[in-house]
Amino acid sequence: MSAENLVWIIFFMLIMLITGREAIGGLLDSDKEVLLGFRSFLEQQNTVNQGDYSRWDRKVSSPCNWPGISCSGDRVVGVNLSNNSISGSIFGNFSALTELTYLDLSENTISGSLPVDLGNCQNLKVLNLSHNMIDGELNLIGLGSLEILDLSVNRLSGEISRSFPMICSSLVVANLSANKFSGEIGREIDGCLKLEYMDLSTNFLTGNLRFRFQMFKEFTACENQLNDTLPGWIFSENCSLESLDLSENALTGEIPKEISNCKKLTTLNLWGNYFSGKIPGQLGTVPNLQKLFLGNNTLTNEIPDSLLDLKNLKFLDISRNHMGGDIPVIFGRLTQVKILLLHSNNYTGGLLSSGILGLQNVSTLDLSYNNLSGLLPVEISQMASLKFLFLANNQFYGSIPSEYGNIQGLQALDLSNNQLTGSIPPSFGQLTKLLWLMIGNNSLTGELPLELGNCSSLLWLNLQNNQLSGPIPPELTNIGKNATPSFLLNRDDDLIADSGECSTLRRWIPGDYHPFTFVYTLFSMKKCRSLWENLLKGYGIFPVCLPESNVRVQKISGYIQLSQNRLSGQIPPSIGNMDDYSMLHLGGNEFSGTLPDRIGEMALSVLNVSQNRFSGRVPTQIGNLKCLRNLDLSYNNFSGTFPSSLNNLTDLSIFNVSYNPYISGYIPDTGQLATFDIWSFLGDPLLHLPSFIDNSTNSSSTTSGQRPTQPKWGAFFIFVFLLFAFMMCGIMTAIVCLATKTAANQPNFLLSEVKLGSYDDSSPWLSDEVKVIRLDKTNFTHADILTATENFSNDRIIGRGGYGTVYRGVLPDGRVIAVKKKLREGVDGEKEFKAEMEVLSGNGFGWPHANLVTLYGWCLDGSEKLLVYEYMEGGSLEDLIHDRIRFPWRRRIHVAIDVAHALVFLHHECHPPIVHRDVKASNVLLDKKGTARVTDFGLARVVDVGGSHVSTMVAGTIGYVAPEYGITCKATTKGDVYSYGVLVMELATGRRSVEGGEECLVEWSRRVMRRRSIIPVSLLVSGLAEGSAEMRELLRLGLRCTNDTPQSRPDMNEVLDMLLKISNRSKGL
Repeated sequence: MSAENLVWIIFFMLIMLITGREAIGGLLDSDKEVLLGFRSFLEQQNTVNQGDYSRWDRKVSSPCNWPGISCSGDRVVGVNLSNNSISGSIFGNFSALTELTYLDLSENTISGSLPVDLGNCQNLKVLNLSHNMIDGELNLIGLGSLEILDLSVNRLSGEISRSFPMICSSLVVANLSANKFSGEIGREIDGCLKLEYMDLSTNFLTGNLRFRFQMFKEFTACENQLNDTLPGWIFSENCSLESLDLSENALTGEIPKEISNCKKLTTLNLWGNYFSGKIPGQLGTVPNLQKLFLGNNTLTNEIPDSLLDLKNLKFLDISRNHMGGDIPVIFGRLTQVKILLLHSNNYTGGLLSSGILGLQNVSTLDLSYNNLSGLLPVEISQMASLKFLFLANNQFYGSIPSEYGNIQGLQALDLSNNQLTGSIPPSFGQLTKLLWLMIGNNSLTGELPLELGNCSSLLWLNLQNNQLSGPIPPELTNIGKNATPSFLLNRDDDLIADSGECSTLRRWIPGDYHPFTFVYTLFSMKKCRSLWENLLKGYGIFPVCLPESNVRVQKISGYIQLSQNRLSGQIPPSIGNMDDYSMLHLGGNEFSGTLPDRIGEMALSVLNVSQNRFSGRVPTQIGNLKCLRNLDLSYNNFSGTFPSSLNNLTDLSIFNVSYNPYISGYIPDTGQLATFDIWSFLGDPLLHLPSFIDNSTNSSSTTSGQRPTQPKWGAFFIFVFLLFAFMMCGIMTAIVCLATKTAANQPNFLLSEVKLGSYDDSSPWLSDEVKVIRLDKTNFTHADILTATENFSNDRIIGRGGYGTVYRGVLPDGRVIAVKKKLREGVDGEKEFKAEMEVLSGNGFGWPHANLVTLYGWCLDGSEKLLVYEYMEGGSLEDLIHDRIRFPWRRRIHVAIDVAHALVFLHHECHPPIVHRDVKASNVLLDKKGTARVTDFGLARVVDVGGSHVSTMVAGTIGYVAPEYGITCKATTKGDVYSYGVLVMELATGRRSVEGGEECLVEWSRRVMRRRSIIPVSLLVSGLAEGSAEMRELLRLGLRCTNDTPQSRPDMNEVLDMLLKISNRSKGL
């Protein structure tokens, strides 16, 4: 080649290189403009709390340097704005980024449907939109290059077949869990030849599985409504499955033996179905099987010997299968097993004959809730690997072997609810890794061994309802000082989460007390296991206050439960060192002396020292417990001046200082203590109460659950004597008052400072815009209210609750009214009352809503707040909802629609939206026409004005409260939807939200609705079979509303639409 030709070639190459760079630069500029348009789109929808996209600067030449943007070859290929506080809809022009392969917008609050444009991103390989609020149907047909798809925790609905198999020619991972997908899983999945991991859990899928497990490695469809037999043909001979989870469905029939074709299977989870018959012996031919979940089915008692061939089996759950008789000896031969769960069956006899106690590898043994009997075997102490031993709720008797103190690795011991006697072995002090000791509800005697103070990991101690005596040794206050070594051991244990059933978790937590409340709202096995794992690994899960602060942090928190024993002596001052405990129960003992001041150094939410012999002053330092919610000082001999510091406990919702006859002082007429009624101060004759508390109700009786069955008789006689004296003074005062009445018989309490309001009247303390709606031209006065209620006579009381007392009366014009006399509400009471007036009187919304209780008027003076309502002649829904004969199914649907209309108004037509916080049957009243009207919703609007227990952020009633409330402590409209869902379930089934026992209505409904075409027996036998299809639809709607994930619940507009469709179908019958 000549030199001249070489020069020309180099020249042309330079020209091409320059023009190519210009072309590439132009494409990058185009990508930049698309991203700037994306930024503008986001900023318009998110005016505050903007994320990384706000730092995308036009002045920066290349978008490749922007946060969240990745490039390849000078082209934008990735956008990652996860957890960036993005709200609103999805950007509709991603397809303009023609080289985009990665898009992650997860963990935001994006709503709306998937844009059609998204299907045009033909090069997209990874799409992650998880943990948002995206709804509509799945429509991603054009994404043929997709390899990883994560749409979990959204509100997508419809059938998944619309996009499968079109999008799965390259798909490897698909996570569609925690949505609202329905329908069956069909043969379209067979077209996904590269799909290895699929999660469809927590949806509404039905039917059975109709595709082959050929290429899958992991498949999960737990927490659905699969309700047919599991066909054997789906497990082909070349099955590649490593993990299969079909738990918490309604699958029936026998477990197919063909599962054994999946030789690579390591985890098989069939827990919580309706499988029957024998455990197939062919499972013993799956050599890699490590975890086998067969609990909560109806399998027979026969355990195949072939399980002995599973040399890698580490976890075996055969609980809740109604198996009986002696424990089969085969369990004693499963030497490779580490976790063995046989609880909640009907096994009888002892433990020795089964050989279980010889299992040296077992770390968790749960035999609770059986009928086992006899002495506790000493041989348990020889189980060298034992960490968790649960023998609760059996019939064991005799003493606890001291040899159990030699189980060096023991972390949890539950021997509660047996017939054990004798003392707590001092050898337990050697259990330095012990986290939980539960020996409540036995007949143990003797003193608390001081050696327990050596249990440096012991955070959860429950010894209630025994006959223990003697003092609390000061050494006991050293427990729980360093649980970290135990937590670190558990963090290396991959199996520890698998044993965490909801029932076990609830046994761990000794009652529905803050900060542990949310445990009682968890129904999903998956969530309970996750919580169990976090608990045992020491990760913060409880909202706990820092000492002497109202700042909450997520941490591990313990409790001390020693109530109902015979413990005596003084409480050691060193108890103040126990700052990792949120609950201290010492009630029902014989403690004496003063309560130590250092108790105020703890971080308590619950303090109960009732029914003891404490004396001296109540420590002012209790006022330092800023997050204290439950304080019971009743039935003691406290004396001195009642500490004013307790009035600053703004979180206090349960308070009782009754029957302390020597305590004196004044309860302020403002602040937190003023929010409690007379029941909190009974038998305290030297304690001066504000008049609105002292006169709030008759003090001769107590409310249920607050007054113990055996009062302190000395205090009682003193109280009776002083009460008699005060009554005589009261009679004399009444005579004088009657003698000085005016000729017109005008009551002397109608003074100038009393502010009246009805109809068009407005009060100086209310804004000009707030008016009370009137129904006609007739006024009424405060005197009319007093006359109507016979001066608030007890004979006129028709209801009483935390809000105050409700009286029935008749106005001069003949209208029947219900007068709510509200309790004093602390320093912010007037502000909250104003808010309720604005809501109840329809401020800004015109006439009151037809499905909200009508307010006739109001009255306010310095000591009382009165609300005058239209009287609802139909009474409360609570009185009717469980009467399945007098309250037929058509009325039930109408009531459901009425309540939905009310909540739609509060959530979607009021601005800002109003959160009710306590939707339940007793807060729904019926007028004379049978129309349902919602009441008790006014204060919900002001969720941040104060800490009084009348207006806490999260109100609610057990059985109706959404599970997230216990963690977030924040009321939302989605919480109302959950409560409404429980109400709908009550309407559909005639059952109560909590029927007693372990299974609440939500759990029961989830279990029942897993069966296909089933009509709950409770409806069939009660004359409701005619509307069974509608009631089933109502129950299904309730299930959608009570989804554990708030984002997956419908809003009330959607709920109302679904209800109207159910109603219209029933009219067409």
